[in-house]
Amino acid sequence: MSIKNIYSNLERSLEKTISESRTRSRGFVKADSTFDSASGLEELGKSFDFLKDVVVMESMQESVVNQNYGVKEIVRGKFGKHGKLMPTFGCHPDFSNMNEGELRNGYAITMFMDIIGSTKLGVIFTPDIVFRIKNDIIKCTIETVNSFDGHVHRIMGDAVMAFFRSDLNTQEGRIADSAVDAINCATYLIEMFKSVVIPKLNDLGVDENLGIRIGIDYGKSEHVVWGVYGYQESREVTATSFFVDVAAKLQQKAPKNCIMIGDSLAQLLGLDDNQLSIKTVTKLNETVPVKYITPNYRDAKGNLINYKQFVLKNEFYLKLLPTSIEEESFYIRASLKDDKDDVSDDEYYPCSRTIKKGRGISFKGYFHTNAIYSNPRFRFRVVNTGSEASGVLNNGNHETFQSATFSSSDRRYFAKNFEKTEYKGLHHMYVSFWDGEQRITEEQCFSVFIND
Repeated sequence: MSIKNIYSNLERSLEKTISESRTRSRGFVKADSTFDSASGLEELGKSFDFLKDVVVMESMQESVVNQNYGVKEIVRGKFGKHGKLMPTFGCHPDFSNMNEGELRNGYAITMFMDIIGSTKLGVIFTPDIVFRIKNDIIKCTIETVNSFDGHVHRIMGDAVMAFFRSDLNTQEGRIADSAVDAINCATYLIEMFKSVVIPKLNDLGVDENLGIRIGIDYGKSEHVVWGVYGYQESREVTATSFFVDVAAKLQQKAPKNCIMIGDSLAQLLGLDDNQLSIKTVTKLNETVPVKYITPNYRDAKGNLINYKQFVLKNEFYLKLLPTSIEEESFYIRASLKDDKDDVSDDEYYPCSRTIKKGRGISFKGYFHTNAIYSNPRFRFRVVNTGSEASGVLNNGNHETFQSATFSSSDRRYFAKNFEKTEYKGLHHMYVSFWDGEQRITEEQCFSVFIND
C-alpha cells in the first residue's frame, strides 16, 4: 500500500479546499502588482472582505471539524498495534496528576516537526484557505502521531511537538519501542508531505521550497525532569532536558524533507551508517560534513561536547516498513518464540517494535503458483548491521535453504526457518523461492529491530 493511498483522504481534502479557492472571484491573484502600490494594498484588503461573511465561515468549519483521515485504522493494522490510543493533545497522561513544585524523572523521546516555505501560501491564497491547508496538514500529523502511540504535546504555528513514551514501556523494559514508533512516525510524515502535500500545492504554483523538517532525540529517565511550568491557570506540565532541547535544534538544522536524530537515539536502537548519514553543507564550493550539533556547546569544564547528529536515510527506511511491502503471490510472515518447537501467535510485523536479544523468530515463506516444481525450496538469507554484529566474522551473516511443502488446495508452497536474536540493531531477512539451483522469485526483505 502506497503512502498516497494511506493519505488519500488528506489529498481529497486539500483538493476540495483548493477547488473552492479557485471558484471565488477575487483580485488577489494579481498579488505581485497588488503589493506595488497603495491602491494595490487597498485592493488586497478588499479581497479579504469575505471573512466577515458568517455563512462562508460556518461552511468552512463544517468541513474541518471532527474530520477523520482514516490513517489510524490503516497504520495500526499494518503494524499490529492494538489497545487504547494516547489522548490527542496537551499534558502527557503519565504526568497528568502532577502538583505545582513536584518534579519527576521519566524518559522522553521528543519529536519536533515544522513546515518550511509556507509563507507563500498567504500570497497565493486567502487567510481562510491558508488556515484550511495548514490545518489539514497539522490534523493529519496529529493522527499519524497517535497512530504510532505518540502524544502531541504542543502546536506552535506551523510546528508540532510530540512525545513518544509510556510508563508501561518502562515497566516492561521496552523503552526502545518508543524510539521505533518515533522514527516510523517521522518517516510517514516526510513521505506524506513529499507524495501528497507538495505535488498538490505545486500544481497551483506554490514555491517548490515547501517542505517539512523533523528532529528527534532520546533522553534517559535520569536526564529528563517533568514538572509544572507557570502557575495558577497559566501552567503546563512538560519535560526539561538537554535532549528535548536538542530535538528542537535537530529539527531546525535538518535539510528539507529530512529527519535528523541525535546520537542518544542512534545508540538506543543500535543504528549505523547503513541507516544513517552525516549532514553536509557547501562552503566555498566544497562539501563539508557537519558531524556535531551546532552550535557545539561547551560543558561545565569548558570542553566541547561534540554531540553527534545524523540524517536518517528515510527513503531507504520507508521501503522496509510493512505498508511498503506489496503482498501478492509471494510473501513473508514472522512470529516470536523462545524455542523452535514452541507454538506462538505473537506475530511480528517488519520494523514494528524491538525484539529482546536471546529470543527466537520463526520466518515463514509463502508462494502461491499454478506451477509445479521438482525441488521446491526457500532461501533464507540473513544480513546483520550495527556495531555488535560488526565484531563477529562476516557480521554473522549467513543463509539457509529449507525444503518447501506444497498444498494443492490453495496451490501454495511453504517453508519456515528459525533464527535466534543475538545482536542489537536493525537486521534483515531476505527470502526467495527456488527450484533446485534456479531462483524463481526476487528476494523480499523482512527487517527486524533487536535490542537489549
